[in-house]
Amino acid sequence: MKTANMERVAFSPGEFAVLFGKSQTWGYRQIYAGTVKTITAHGRILIPAAEVERILAEAGIYNGEKKRVSKQVSKAELWKRFIAGRKMAKSESGKPKRSAALARLRPTKVKSDKRIPLKKG
Repeated sequence: MKTANMERVAFSPGEFAVLFGKSQTWGYRQIYAGTVKTITAHGRILIPAAEVERILAEAGIYNGEKKRVSKQVSKAELWKRFIAGRKMAKSESGKPKRSAALARLRPTKVKSDKRIPLKKG
């Protein structure tokens, strides 16, 4: 019996993920994120081999270096921004704003202890 040397034309999400050394869940995440086109006819999800080739063609060559961020901000600049934001918040309300977490932990103090008498009758 002769076997024909046929190349795969479509892959299941699990097979697709194995091609990239990932788990089956990763394959489904790629599908649901819309990064991979699928064939959903006949009750099965299949990923065309052309999609695999497209992904590999778009991949860059790894040279071992980290990608650099285009704009780096110094710690001094970050502190200046932080202080300016605090000053702005303080000048708007007179007091620095409390976070929601702090508000739950430390309730505001009641200035007056007025009690409302109950009506009898």
